[in-house]
Amino acid sequence: MLMRRALPALRRVTAAPRVPVAAAALWIRLPVAVRSAAPPRHPGPAYSTQQQPSSPYYHNTPAPLDAQPTDMDAPYPDPGADGFVTASFYSFFAIPEPQVGALRGQIQLEWARDLGVVDRVYVCAQGINAQLSVPVDNARALRAWLEAAPALRGRVGPFNWALDHSRAFRALHVRARPLVAAGGELSLDTLAHEPEYLTPAAWDRALRSDRDALVVDMRNTYEFRIGRFEGAVCPDVDTFRDELAAVRAMCEQRGRDAPVYMYCTGGIRCSVAGAMLRADGFTSVKTLQGGVVAYGRHVRDSASQASSLFVGKNFTFDKRRGETVTPAVLATCDQCGAECDTYANCANINCDLLFIQCPSCAEKHRRTCGSAQCIERSQLSHEELIKDRRPPKWPHRERVRPELVIQNGIGRDP
Repeated sequence: MLMRRALPALRRVTAAPRVPVAAAALWIRLPVAVRSAAPPRHPGPAYSTQQQPSSPYYHNTPAPLDAQPTDMDAPYPDPGADGFVTASFYSFFAIPEPQVGALRGQIQLEWARDLGVVDRVYVCAQGINAQLSVPVDNARALRAWLEAAPALRGRVGPFNWALDHSRAFRALHVRARPLVAAGGELSLDTLAHEPEYLTPAAWDRALRSDRDALVVDMRNTYEFRIGRFEGAVCPDVDTFRDELAAVRAMCEQRGRDAPVYMYCTGGIRCSVAGAMLRADGFTSVKTLQGGVVAYGRHVRDSASQASSLFVGKNFTFDKRRGETVTPAVLATCDQCGAECDTYANCANINCDLLFIQCPSCAEKHRRTCGSAQCIERSQLSHEELIKDRRPPKWPHRERVRPELVIQNGIGRDP
């Protein structure tokens, strides 16, 4: 989470009207042709013996779970023109540390080779978080793979289908790293303190019935800029740790039993933040199950987008850069001020500034931030840029805050 000032100031947006993510022996390879499989008889990972209520995301049963149906993600959405569908999922469960690397390697090899998946996947001792695109013809085979893998069997809920479908990632990247950048060690004992998950319909009813509800956007400020629930607050901070501190302060002011409603892109950031708040003694923490992605599907399934309490676009961390929930455009081009909500990265890869750019400015400035250095380097081919790769032009904070870089419509050079 990123900030515009060093202090965790908060913004409340009201401009938009309220309109209506070891051992190789533990894994088996599953050919694409397989559409169902009997669960292999292998011991699952070790778990806490403390029992928890049934949960869509948290699994701590010590016994192996039954395989789920391979068609549980149906109906499958219509693919993009390239034949791909895009989805996400996450799950919290124990993976013994020595087996994390085996899981990472198995996914990296077999999802690419056998299933044609492109994605970003994080695995660690606390579970898995995935955003992916897969050929629609292999979507059921991907589920069969998950249900055949002993550590994952029965532990990954239904895919959270995107709003817009395409091959949203260039390649398959599987990394052994924390599921969320929580700013410290995150244990399954903490994650067991789950928030209350509200379906999009229940979330919608709750916000309509409580117009004074505290609604917190747990995303970055640049995500919030192009789409949000009206009246939500978005802590303007640098890190997840700072954001959670800001949310705690707001909750303390209202009382530990007062309800707080939290949302994010696909749900995982709120699952983590909500569990941490519950573990700290806040009793009424409610989150939007499936995040803005699920709410967007709910809106599209309803009679009219005019009924949506979310306005604008849902930012995505992939080539799409966003999905339209409603037609409202909440932002302006960072270079000319024209109404626009399309994010771009500066074509100079060592600049890579994330900013909003309209088509006219993209043509005028050669898809760059407009600095003389970036315009000059934009004329090089991608291969030449890679060969002449330079250190990053900006620290991460400046790279996602165009107001610190673009002056009078032109990006400055350091």
